[in-house]
Amino acid sequence: MECGSGFEACFHLVGEGEAGGDEVVLAGHLFADPGFAVLGAEAQPAQAVPRWGLFETAPAAARHRAVAWLGHIREVESGLPGGPGTMGAVREQYAPDRWTLAQREQAKAAELTALGFGKVSRTTVQRMRLAYRAQGLWGLVDHRTTRAPSPAGRTDERVAAAVKDVLRSRRGRSKAPSAP
Repeated sequence: MECGSGFEACFHLVGEGEAGGDEVVLAGHLFADPGFAVLGAEAQPAQAVPRWGLFETAPAAARHRAVAWLGHIREVESGLPGGPGTMGAVREQYAPDRWTLAQREQAKAAELTALGFGKVSRTTVQRMRLAYRAQGLWGLVDHRTTRAPSPAGRTDERVAAAVKDVLRSRRGRSKAPSAP
């Protein structure tokens, strides 16, 4: 995957000193390196570590939908689709100085429903916003698409365990009917 494709984040690292050269690094590789650390991180409050490697394992449709949610969540929280500190004008219905967070969530729910996201409620927008705050972009992924299928399918695990127990107890027994 190439930087700027919309699903993979890249960082431009600027080298120091005479020997230091600039590098572009895929975020997944950077965060996976055990030697990676954010300088001055001790002074800042703890934040959720981005789960880039996990995000890349999600199906393309789930990643695309998560990225689509990202701008909407940022707009609810800060008023700007790019998040705080970005350029642009705050749309009236998302002005933090004018509307409460619940009102902005309600406005976003109505907008997403009109855009074809399905029937989106204020609670759904709130849940997605809180998931993003706790887990970053990984929190916006529909995790039904990332679960491995169960060998028992949709059968209750207790029923599958009971059937296995019965089959184990029958092991070694003859399949022929017993003599009278």
